[in-house]
Amino acid sequence: MPDGSPVSLSQRLRPGLWALRTRRDSSALSSAVRGIFDARRSAGSTVEHLEATMRWLCAAQDASGGRGVAAFYDLRTGEWGPPYPETTGYIISTIFEYARLSGDRRFTERGVRMAEWLLELQLESGAFPIGPLWPEWEPRPIVFDTGQILQGLVCALRETGQERYLQAAVRAGDWLVRVQDPDGCWRQFTSQGIAHAYNARTAWALLELGTVSGHPRHQRAGKLNLEWTLEQQDEDGWYEGMSFWSGENPLTHTIAYTIEGVLEGGLLLGDNKLVASATTAAERLRTRLDSQGMLPGRFDRGWEPRATWTCPTGTAQMARLWLRLAGCTGSDLYRSAGEAANHYLKQRQARRSRHPGVAGGLPGSYPVYHEYEPFRHLNWAAKFFADSLMAEAQIGGGLSVQRDPALAPVRE
Repeated sequence: MPDGSPVSLSQRLRPGLWALRTRRDSSALSSAVRGIFDARRSAGSTVEHLEATMRWLCAAQDASGGRGVAAFYDLRTGEWGPPYPETTGYIISTIFEYARLSGDRRFTERGVRMAEWLLELQLESGAFPIGPLWPEWEPRPIVFDTGQILQGLVCALRETGQERYLQAAVRAGDWLVRVQDPDGCWRQFTSQGIAHAYNARTAWALLELGTVSGHPRHQRAGKLNLEWTLEQQDEDGWYEGMSFWSGENPLTHTIAYTIEGVLEGGLLLGDNKLVASATTAAERLRTRLDSQGMLPGRFDRGWEPRATWTCPTGTAQMARLWLRLAGCTGSDLYRSAGEAANHYLKQRQARRSRHPGVAGGLPGSYPVYHEYEPFRHLNWAAKFFADSLMAEAQIGGGLSVQRDPALAPVRE
């Protein structure tokens, strides 16, 4: 059905009309019009959408010199954003996983280049700077970004066996331990200076580090944060502190961050209480998925929808989580939810365009003119969609990806 949001028609169309007039580029206008009428594209196979998404990630990396991954492609200006250390960190796992599934070692090379770039950014303290790397931003340390980069470094270590990744990961992990409060929460060096339940994903990274570092302090710190996160959950499965800003309704994006950290941490620890906590929250969101696979972009306590639009990043994250739970439990309900959410995104992904930043990308909001990163295709949306597509293909009995010579060109 057409979108019925309070965003005015002028606000929806003006950016696209400006791009058409100044650059003769209809991409932004076309995306806005499609959103107004919810004009869906024909969904292809899971592999076709996966390959398109990986092409987009390759283009985003190439746009930043072939090392870090550009944060976004702006449909209004036709320009790529600056490289983003945090998201480059967790994109590494996606790149390596795709390299294994496709047998294309060029993706492994791309992942290594990402990791090498991140090593150059590490601060003396062991932390990593907030991003994206806008020229005017001070490179101050931040907990969540450091945690996501830590996860990428552990992936690079496992893939290559190179000691330098372990050394950098231990330095990052030790900084996270030092700045953690005694109750397990991080309250300093956080976005907006507040406690965030979604740092459960940082705790997961510390647990991953503990499996390779041999230092119990990393695992203790990760476990302590997850215990704090459980204390934030009410009887209905809702975690306090899932939003970016105090007092706002959280995006499905940060809700999914929280659930994912608790679930994966619980699976690593073999802690049934953590797994049950995450499953309760995932189940509450599953009941909010409509028959078309649409998940509202924001929720309030009690799992009440607070948006008429969707957050494709959060939808992709929840699709992967539901498919993960389907693999763990054998539940057809979770498998169906994951597949429905993926199908919803497939129908809203442009797989072909003359612009590399358009083909295979996913917007921050759908329709594209809504509040979360409007008129931008995001690298983290692409990362999580690729993850969910790989999860769907694998749970369906395997993934057959043909090596495409044009997919990941080798850089000289």
